Amino acid sequence: MRFMLLLLCIISLMSFASGCTGTQTENHITHSTDLASLLQTVELPKNLSISLDPAEVKSVSSAKTYTVNYLRLEPETVAQKLLNRTIVERRILAQGLQFQTGDEALTEYLTVLDGGKRIGDERESDSDGGFYYGMFSNGKLVANYSPVIANIVGPPDINEQLHRSLLRSDYASRADLSFQSFEQALATVQHHLMAAGIPAIELSETYSLDLNTIQAHYALYMKDIHDQKEHIDWTKNDEAYVFHFRQIIDQIPVIDISWEWGKGAATSAIGSWMPYPTINATYTTQGVTDIHARGIYDKNGAVAGEEQPLISAAQAIQHLVKEYEGLILDEGTDVISAELCYVSIPQNKSYQLIPAWVLIVAKPSVWIQAERNIQTPYYNHSIYVVNAVTGEKMSGMR
Repeated sequence: MRFMLLLLCIISLMSFASGCTGTQTENHITHSTDLASLLQTVELPKNLSISLDPAEVKSVSSAKTYTVNYLRLEPETVAQKLLNRTIVERRILAQGLQFQTGDEALTEYLTVLDGGKRIGDERESDSDGGFYYGMFSNGKLVANYSPVIANIVGPPDINEQLHRSLLRSDYASRADLSFQSFEQALATVQHHLMAAGIPAIELSETYSLDLNTIQAHYALYMKDIHDQKEHIDWTKNDEAYVFHFRQIIDQIPVIDISWEWGKGAATSAIGSWMPYPTINATYTTQGVTDIHARGIYDKNGAVAGEEQPLISAAQAIQHLVKEYEGLILDEGTDVISAELCYVSIPQNKSYQLIPAWVLIVAKPSVWIQAERNIQTPYYNHSIYVVNAVTGEKMSGMR
C-alpha cells in the first residue's frame, strides 16, 4: 500500500514538472516572424491544418496597453440626437435611463446604459457603455429579422450551422437594395452613432437582406418550428441592411466575439467569459429602426501604458502548434484566422486592454438527435488568444 502511494506521488510530481516545462517552452518561442514563410515550413501535428491567408493578416510592431472604464454617455444629449418624435416619458431602469416617444402605433424606446449606477448598483455589468434604441409598432419591433438571420459576428455558432434559416452567408454583403444604396444607408447609420457619442469604429460585417433570400429563409424557419400561426408575408418594403461595427483604438480593433480567459473565474465576478463591445444597427425603408451599442470603452479617459514591442502572428501560431502537439486532434481541425486585437480583462473596477493575437480554430463535431436518429456535422470554433506583449497564452480553451 505504501509502495502504491509512493508511486502515485512520483507520477503526480512528474506530471506537474512536465506541465511546468511545457509552459516555459511556450514562453520562449523565438522562431521565424514571417507568417508566409512559417506556413510553408512549419511541421504541423497530425490532423491540424492552417488555411488562413497570410496576406490578410495585419500587424503593427508595437502598441500600448490601456486601463479603461466604460464610456459614459449623456442621456439627454443622446436622446436629442437620436429620437425623431417628442418624448412622452422618462423612466429609470436597471440598465439606465429610458426615454419613450410616440404612441401605440409608432413608439421609440431609447435606453442610455449606465450599468445600474443610477440606482446605486456597483456590481460589474456589461449593460454599460452605450445605448439601446428600437422602433416599435403596437408593441412589436418594426423590423424583426431574428427568424431569417443570425445576429452575431465571427464564425457561425452551432445554432446558425444547424438552422439554414439563420445563415448569414446566404446574403450578399455591401450590395445595394432597391430603396436606397448601401453607401447611403451606411453613412446615415454612422452619422447616428457619431452624433450619439460613439467613438472610433469600423465596419466589421454587413449584410443586405433582399426579399428573395428573406422569403427563402423564412420558409426554412417555418418548416423548423412547425407553426403556421405566426406566418409573415414579407414584401419588398421589408428589405434591410444589417450593420455590425467594432471599436478601434490606435488603429487596432477591439475584439467583438466571445472568448474565455484562463484566469477569469478566479479573478472576476463575471467569470471566465470576458466582456467585449457590441455595436449593431438595422436600416430599413423607415430609416434606422434598431441600434444595440454596449460595452464600449472610454479611450479619452484611459490611462495608457508605455509603447511595447509585439510578437508576430507567426510566433503566436507557433504557441498554438506547440500546445496542439500534445493533443489528439480530430481530422479537419483548422486554424482559419489570425488577427491582432485589443482584448479586455477586468482589473478591480476598471478593465485592462491588452494587444493580443486572436486565433480562431475550427474543430469538426457532430450534433446528435438521438430521438430522431439524426447526426449532423458542424464546426465548433475555439478562440485561442496569445498576449502580443508577453507572448503568453491567455485563453482557457484549446
